[in-house]
Amino acid sequence: MASELETIRAWFAYLAAARRGYLETLAKLPAAELVRDRGASHPTLLDIFAHSQGALYFWMKSCAKFEFPPQEGDPDAAPSVATLRTDETYVQNQIQRIMAELTAADLDRTVFREKGRGSPHDCNIPVREVLWHLVEEELQHRGELNALLWQIDVDAPVLSWIDWGHDAGRIQDSHSN
Repeated sequence: MASELETIRAWFAYLAAARRGYLETLAKLPAAELVRDRGASHPTLLDIFAHSQGALYFWMKSCAKFEFPPQEGDPDAAPSVATLRTDETYVQNQIQRIMAELTAADLDRTVFREKGRGSPHDCNIPVREVLWHLVEEELQHRGELNALLWQIDVDAPVLSWIDWGHDAGRIQDSHSN
């Protein structure tokens, strides 16, 4: 049985693979579809993806035991597929480093969340809770993107955990004799 740390690492590898599929799908859409306000959690498909990317950046930066190098670009600029790809490469490189350095003991370490935007109170959150929150956040916005893509007759790049696990060698074929 995999440890919680191994499971978390697997989930973040899976999420990165799924995010690549969404970037590929978004890159194929006409510009008007990318920037159309859909009345969702964030106005456009690009905004939803950028929001989940921003959550990864914010929380992983808090969990890192190292200083994140500054991210390039204008954080207030409207997202484009090109900027999302650049930002995704940056964020995933940082996540890979965090996951490589993360220990089981780190899961109990806490990060401080200040009262303010998105938080009604000051609190110290265990790293494990932050990481599982990010999994939940990612799945929530992936479902939202799926629904919005289906509304415009675009196949969402659904990547199931089992298919990914099989492709990644985590799930083996059974061989009957």
